[in-house]
Amino acid sequence: MARKRRRLHGSGISPGIGKGYVCIWGPAPAPKRRKIRAGQVPSELNRLKDAITSSRDQLTELKSKVHQKVGSKESEIFEAHSMFLNDPFFLTKIERRVMEKFINVEAALEDTINEITQVYANIEDPYLKERMQDIRDIGRRLMDNLVGHKQDCTIENENEVIVVTEELTASQLMDLDHSTITGFITEKGGATSHSAILARSLGIPLVSGVPNVMTRIKPGSFLLINGFNGDIVRQPSDSLIRDIRQHFPSLYISQDEMNELEKQPSTTADGVLIQLLSNVRSNGDLEYIKHSQAVGIGLYRTEMAFINRKNFPSEEEQFDVYKVAVESMAPQPVTIRTIDLGGDKFSPYFPHSRKRELNPHLGLRSIRVSLAKPDVFRTQLRAILRASALGKIKLMLPLISNIEEIRLTKRMLYRTMVELKRENIPFDENLELGVMIEIPAAVLIINAILREVDFISVGTNDLIQYTLAVDRSNETVSEYYEPAHPAVLMQLKQIVDAANRMKKDVSICGEMAADLQYTKLLLGLGYRNLSMSPFFIPQIKRAIRCIDMDAAHEFAMQVLSLSEVRKIKKLLMDDLVCK
Repeated sequence: MARKRRRLHGSGISPGIGKGYVCIWGPAPAPKRRKIRAGQVPSELNRLKDAITSSRDQLTELKSKVHQKVGSKESEIFEAHSMFLNDPFFLTKIERRVMEKFINVEAALEDTINEITQVYANIEDPYLKERMQDIRDIGRRLMDNLVGHKQDCTIENENEVIVVTEELTASQLMDLDHSTITGFITEKGGATSHSAILARSLGIPLVSGVPNVMTRIKPGSFLLINGFNGDIVRQPSDSLIRDIRQHFPSLYISQDEMNELEKQPSTTADGVLIQLLSNVRSNGDLEYIKHSQAVGIGLYRTEMAFINRKNFPSEEEQFDVYKVAVESMAPQPVTIRTIDLGGDKFSPYFPHSRKRELNPHLGLRSIRVSLAKPDVFRTQLRAILRASALGKIKLMLPLISNIEEIRLTKRMLYRTMVELKRENIPFDENLELGVMIEIPAAVLIINAILREVDFISVGTNDLIQYTLAVDRSNETVSEYYEPAHPAVLMQLKQIVDAANRMKKDVSICGEMAADLQYTKLLLGLGYRNLSMSPFFIPQIKRAIRCIDMDAAHEFAMQVLSLSEVRKIKKLLMDDLVCK
């Protein structure tokens, strides 16, 4: 019998380390739907009115609680919830269903929330899609007050509880007793959700994006979670817990410390400047970058504008998206990556699907999609070039495996520039072109690639996956996805050495850049540009300011001399910066 895998993996969206016993927080019971008589309509509407009054009172208390524990800005989340409850359009929809369809108020509320969330489900912007969680949160509160449902997450005789749930809303998070909560694990929810913002403000680790989490983790089991890299360890050993306690610093950064960090340069203890850039999924992330201390966008993912649509976005639609990003960041640079569709990112109109490709990660994806669809690629290039007239843009190509892909793109880019000149449309004629290094084949021909481009960026997530032949989303082999593998580290060294020799900019934009375990190592290998989710920049900046570059270089050489993952990981843990 195969042994049960001890490790799960998701996305770390609130940093920190948490250990505790699992409380499964399941969904509320499904509301009972029933038909009513005409004479029962007034009493149903009165029930709705009472539920709204109770909900408003609860939200007022929550707003006050958040204002005291977190801050005034975060408390505005619940002010928005209260405003929604006062929206005549929302309330009228529920009332009309009761009066016209003669259904009870629970059924009318459920139908109304489903109708509104369906509208949000069809919106392309991931930031706006996450507002759908707020609508469900408001609906859940109203429903709980209608049926008298209340749920908490506690485990008898345990004061360290990890909450596991399909989706965690902002008000659910704030309703919990934070004195016993040591972490959250969810299946749904992103870094810009209000629950993620509150978790970060409270200093509680949150790992999201764990598929089928409610069935994969048993109630009462003991877990260790890492809100930095998304690792989850079942039944962690005493020695692992001891190592974590001994070596990890206090990871939570107070607002006062955050304010002080903003005044400080991102330099090592001996004065070497390290550029900290932000990865961006959509324009909804831009507001967080302003407070993250990032000096630009190192990875702007354009494929998010292509997903959840019925057709490819037009040139004007794309231009409007890029325009907002560039003008918001000016004069700082924005590195725009061309579409990375395929693999695990699909659209309904996309000609290939998982069913038609046995292994989509090795199929038609990324730059291969762009070159296979020149009209779509040309439209995107025109939009990016036009936006380049408004601020500093750098163009980056994903998943490059050979020189021909770069040269085909350069020819298409040149022809597009000629078109725009002929049409008297301004653009940056000195636009920098770079590529992502994500495949071992690209590492093997790195010198030839560097002769073709202005800069490179290392996508460690895919580089690790392809180097080690492991799909990290596959639970049965996810433990083999190992950033500390010597083959991965040797490639990182080969890449940065080649770039430095040829005086080309090189950055890291995968999850390793945001993981404190690797900060000193990456700097010691020679990397000076790190790009990550804006929420992790303060922690990495604090770590950088503790590092001496001579010591970091010696440390990197020591790591590269080792051939066993176990020994490398122990060395990384033993030498964690800012202990």
